[in-house]
Amino acid sequence: MTEIIIQDDLCKQVESDSEGRQTILRTSKGQASYFNIIPAFNLEDISPELGTGLHPAFVVGGIKKGEILIGTYQAVIRDGEAVSVPNQDPENCINFDAARSACSAAGTGFHLMTNWEWAAVALWSQKYALGYPRGNTESGKSHSHTKEKGTISKYGRTLTGSGPASWRHDGTPFGIADLVGNVWEWNDGLKLCNGKIIMPTDNDFSLPENQWPDIGSIIDLANGVQISDVITNRTWTGRYFKDVTVKEGYEPPVALKQALLSPLAGFIPDGYFWADNNEGFEALPIRGGGWYSGDNAGVAALRLYDGRSIASDALGFRPAFIG
Repeated sequence: MTEIIIQDDLCKQVESDSEGRQTILRTSKGQASYFNIIPAFNLEDISPELGTGLHPAFVVGGIKKGEILIGTYQAVIRDGEAVSVPNQDPENCINFDAARSACSAAGTGFHLMTNWEWAAVALWSQKYALGYPRGNTESGKSHSHTKEKGTISKYGRTLTGSGPASWRHDGTPFGIADLVGNVWEWNDGLKLCNGKIIMPTDNDFSLPENQWPDIGSIIDLANGVQISDVITNRTWTGRYFKDVTVKEGYEPPVALKQALLSPLAGFIPDGYFWADNNEGFEALPIRGGGWYSGDNAGVAALRLYDGRSIASDALGFRPAFIG
């Protein structure tokens, strides 16, 4: 009974301190995990270019959701479960499938943060948070604001959430921490296969990969990174996200802008976009940047040139939850 009271008290304290922006979820094994509550918003609230209705992050298998919960901190694994807790060296050297499994092990509704969820948070941040977030992009500090520092854990990584409020998605002490820099983060719900963009039409995080649709757009790498309907050059390369182009005469689906895969007028989020469209290659998404990334990091930073088995000391992940 004492343990239950402590759990209730922690949740109440976090919700009170954050004025309802954060909460505590308990995993299947009873471990505390910190999450930010992201209320649903409509696409037209961000930009008329995005269309109308709920952002796809708030629709799961056709069912509308009033909110999504995003791990406040980059994940660590405890007793086989991914948890989001402050002041920890973030989990690293983990491949895509292991990150996904650790999130699912926490219980029903827990999952690896999806690209739809990343895009929703990033678009909201660009619209409302006055250019935040920054992060650990130069061995413990921000490369652009070098007085902003976190607590070094190992190598150039910093302890989760140890940086200033400007390293949070909303520029406040109760925002989502470390989306930019520190360790790159695996995302679910997106892949690049033979240059084709494959992703669910909404945030159906439990949909098997073999049921993800080909949305009909291709990444061509003939002249930088270009959204197209045909491949003229197979290689791997990159460009700043703001410099990604669309093939002349091609009208891509608006879902690409909604998913932060194609630039949006008036939005210039930081980050570099790499892609590998070689025949037979499958790339899984890695977003945000590492402690060494400098101006290549940012909420729009995206690597689509890594296979699912890659692991490094600059690559981690983040849990999310939908009830």
